[in-house]
Amino acid sequence: MFLSKLDLQQFRCFTDKSFSFSSPIALITGDNGAGKTSIIEAINYLCYFKSFRSHSLTDLMSHGSDSFFLRGHFTLASEPENLHVIQVGYAQKKRIIKLDQKNVTSYKDTFPYFKVITLTEDDIDLIKGAPSGRRAFADQAVLFSKPEAMDDYRDFRHILQSRNALLTSAYGRPSNLSRVELEVWTEKLWASTIKIQEYRRTELQVIESTVNRLIDQYFDGVYEVEIQYDPKLAVAGESMDIFLKKIAHLTDQEVVLKRSLFGAHLDDLIFHIKGKKARMFASRGQQKLVSLLCKLSLISIGNTQGPLPLVLIDDFISDFDKNRLRNLIHFFLSCKNQIIITSPFCDSELESLILKAHPDVISINS
Repeated sequence: MFLSKLDLQQFRCFTDKSFSFSSPIALITGDNGAGKTSIIEAINYLCYFKSFRSHSLTDLMSHGSDSFFLRGHFTLASEPENLHVIQVGYAQKKRIIKLDQKNVTSYKDTFPYFKVITLTEDDIDLIKGAPSGRRAFADQAVLFSKPEAMDDYRDFRHILQSRNALLTSAYGRPSNLSRVELEVWTEKLWASTIKIQEYRRTELQVIESTVNRLIDQYFDGVYEVEIQYDPKLAVAGESMDIFLKKIAHLTDQEVVLKRSLFGAHLDDLIFHIKGKKARMFASRGQQKLVSLLCKLSLISIGNTQGPLPLVLIDDFISDFDKNRLRNLIHFFLSCKNQIIITSPFCDSELESLILKAHPDVISINS
């Protein structure tokens, strides 16, 4: 897919602004606070209908406004002559999403057409941050490879919510709990978890292989990366009877806490660099490069299913040394994806590295 125009109204620092793109690579420069990240955020929001900076919709509105509007114009490689429009409007505490003027009720309706890979400074948290970020990364890889798995993820969420509701209904007293009903929901959650785990493990093997290939190709094989899946109690290949015995002691605690203490929503990933746990022993530079390459590996996965994902890189490359920056730019140029990069500066080195791609260079001022 190729984004040709982005319209923002009352969004963050932009009252009414449009940006046009004509090259496969765009470089957006400007001072800190000028709105570079807000442009990336707007494009990401059009794809996922959520922000990577805030969970509150009011944070997305311009100061003094009670609404915002975003619109993206894009084409697909399979039908370059047809222009598609995706838009999100929020006003009077109501959000309306449309694709080609048709109302959208689910992310599932737009995902096959509008895919985005976003890399920000916070993506270093992929290694050192909370497990939820690592699970989200694994799940994004799964959905890029197997969009049909979205139904299985929806079922998992429903099962988890139902089991948690049952635990909550006991009012903190295990004696009030229907053990028969709990066993039914436990079996369902276990089966759904095993399915999600298998999805994740399969894609993590692809990611690990891709990351190591990129390291060998562009960084002289300086690291060897291993991604280990770390399940929480439920383990593939284990019988249901053994599993039920293993978690029998958890039931009373689950009733008190009113939530399930096993499941794919609690699993984690462990990154190793040169055989050591990256979270504990890797330098910040190593963590940042491996995090970046993990996210970039989604390009290879996304390019096998439907339209090519749009790649957004928000001020993530400005503190790499020149050699690594040069290698990363060479990788970007080898991709067929549209890539939008923000940077607080555009020095001769950075500009010369991407000059061969005839990039759009957009300068915004605060």
